[in-house]
Amino acid sequence: MNQQEINHIKDSVRIEEVAGRYIRLSRRGKLFTGLCPFHEDHHPSLTVDPQKQTFACYACGEYGDVIKLVMGVEKCSFAEALKILSPGAHFGPFRPTVPKQPEAETLPAEGAGRACEIPFESNDRFLRSLLPYACGDSGLTPSYLDFEVAVSPGLVPKEWYAMRNRIVFPIRDEEGRLIGFAARKQSDDPDEAKYINTAEARGYKKSENLYALYRAKKAIVSDGFVFLVEGYKDAIAMHAAGFDNTVALCGTALCRGHIALLKKYTSQAVILLDGDVAGRKAAAMVVESLRREGILAVAGDLPDGEDPDSLFRLLGKEAFAARIDMMRKQLFSPEETALFSRIDGLVRGLLERKDTGKRKELLRQLEIMVAHRAGLSLREGRPATMDWRWL
Repeated sequence: MNQQEINHIKDSVRIEEVAGRYIRLSRRGKLFTGLCPFHEDHHPSLTVDPQKQTFACYACGEYGDVIKLVMGVEKCSFAEALKILSPGAHFGPFRPTVPKQPEAETLPAEGAGRACEIPFESNDRFLRSLLPYACGDSGLTPSYLDFEVAVSPGLVPKEWYAMRNRIVFPIRDEEGRLIGFAARKQSDDPDEAKYINTAEARGYKKSENLYALYRAKKAIVSDGFVFLVEGYKDAIAMHAAGFDNTVALCGTALCRGHIALLKKYTSQAVILLDGDVAGRKAAAMVVESLRREGILAVAGDLPDGEDPDSLFRLLGKEAFAARIDMMRKQLFSPEETALFSRIDGLVRGLLERKDTGKRKELLRQLEIMVAHRAGLSLREGRPATMDWRWL
């Protein structure tokens, strides 16, 4: 291979994208920084210069171009590095100097007698390859970082090729395991799919997961209710405003799997879907479905054409939080909140007590609470009788 061919290969890739395949990079002005893969680095000491197409570590002294970067990380020869970087080729095995991740776990596939493998290790590698994303709002930025939202580079392994150059929302399950991704387009091309999601064949099922549940479940139990929104950006906006008891539907309709998850943590829900005709119609259907399953659900009302994300950006963090808080108080009166808190307490008491006599008394009280629940007037904001307060 002559020098002209070598230069052609070097010019066909971006060093920041190649480096981003091995380490997580953060933008610092015109440069990128990250943990150096050539030594045990605890503070980002590697700098990648997109203009010069070079990298340098000022801690261990490693320096060079994209070919030397691949040679050093992949522990390969010059010729092998060129082969890896050649147009149409994809990276080989991932071998960074970090502890090996746990083996992929398996979960049972719905309706199947065999296990469906979820490639957690592959998901983690893809997450580490993503680039920093600027969400365009300083009030939202910390939460976007917390939720690990990033941008997929143009140079990705073949299995992630469909998600290249998109905004990527990592999706974690109830326990916090990385089970998939939702990649949102950045262009305005109407022919391009708005979202590309991890395929169910890889073990991720939208109908059985709620976005942000792993971060929200403690707050849901503590606050006694959940905010249910439609999209990933809506959930992040709610968390940024302090409403940590918020989960999203992962861009799909409410399913039985979602309801089962919600019932594990609460018996009350506020539905916040888009403030348009379609959104209000969908919210009414969600409310009806949840009530049939024993969850007191009410629909919040957002301004026409707004959703939680757009309203946050329009009003700012403090005004948005005040508006949502006021809306929630109007939906659930103090009497309703007190009654449902009492019901939750009785149910938890049943789970904790073994004594037969005490359990019978708690069941008697719970039957009365449930009867009063049937007499609640949402329009008037008060129960039909106050007798339950004296129990």
